[in-house]
Amino acid sequence: MPMKKQRMTDMDATDVSALAAEELNWSALLPVSDTAADGFGEVPGLSLSSILRLMEEQGKIGFWWHDLATDRFSVSPGAARISGVPLTAIRTHENLLNRIHPQDRPFQIDQVGLINTGQPLRREFRIVRPDGTIRWVSSRIDVVLGDDGRPVRFIGILSDITERREAQRAVEFNHGRHMALIEATSALSWIADLSGQSIDHTAWCELTGMGSDSCAGEGWLDAVHPNDRDRVRASYRAAVAQGGVYNIDYRILTQAGEYRWYNARSAPVRDASGAIREWQGVLLPIDGDYRPVIGDPDTDEVPALTGAHIRGARGLLDWSLAQLASVSGVSVSTIKRMEDGSEGNTRASKSEAVRRALQTGGISFRVIEGTTWISR
Repeated sequence: MPMKKQRMTDMDATDVSALAAEELNWSALLPVSDTAADGFGEVPGLSLSSILRLMEEQGKIGFWWHDLATDRFSVSPGAARISGVPLTAIRTHENLLNRIHPQDRPFQIDQVGLINTGQPLRREFRIVRPDGTIRWVSSRIDVVLGDDGRPVRFIGILSDITERREAQRAVEFNHGRHMALIEATSALSWIADLSGQSIDHTAWCELTGMGSDSCAGEGWLDAVHPNDRDRVRASYRAAVAQGGVYNIDYRILTQAGEYRWYNARSAPVRDASGAIREWQGVLLPIDGDYRPVIGDPDTDEVPALTGAHIRGARGLLDWSLAQLASVSGVSVSTIKRMEDGSEGNTRASKSEAVRRALQTGGISFRVIEGTTWISR
């Protein structure tokens, strides 16, 4: 038997309990003309009531509505769960508004005034449940107007968006931490797409004075010293092809018209499945004395590689003899003899091929005070 319509403010606790226990008229959420929208009202066995219940059961969502003609305020179980307030304790819209976080409340006090003028609202804010827990909610309020253009019903939808907000906050926190690290190390960052083509090169443009269009793809290489360019291109392409880390030193022509040494590093950014999504890289200025790279045509002499150099470089790359042989074009047996020191006078072409292969993999050879150092 339907309950007699009364003003919620005049109802006692017993009446509220009875209202909570009754079969809620979900169809009252929408005007009759809207309940059949998109065919929902015409599907046998599929009512708007069942759809809304399913939405509440499957998601963190709830509904409330206020009929202004009768001043009847009704709320769904989902809205009660989100607010943390017992269904029987929610008598008015203000009962929900009172749960708004004190710090957010000053920005939400205009809600009642705005919807009374017929303006729909979409807001996001925090609420404080009675047990003290804080949740983020998305609140949407639609206004149904009568023939005279005045509001006759308010329909509210509450969604718990705490997880999305926390994920967003984590992203913002990590971005702030990343930017602080970039600033502390004087590093310049850049981003490339899956294929290694530059897509965000703002820092490179600021450093070199190149235009954004000129930096696209592999255009950024135009600012690399001519004697370093082929080595850098080969090393970068190898890293992209192998999905490995890129680490190399080279000279860059700056806006000031002078070449400066930088250490460039990049690593693939992977999605949850492990597939590479993009590449993130940084440029670190190298301070101090000029540090030539073995194989740089500007150096007077290119020291020969020793077996220790080759073994150490393979170890840094985690390459097997077969892998080095495949990249260099030098046989496994020859490389093994080079590492053992039993090859004797290795042909310069073979030694050069091995060195180039290791550099392609990301190895840098530096001569500092007469000693050859290797790094990745």
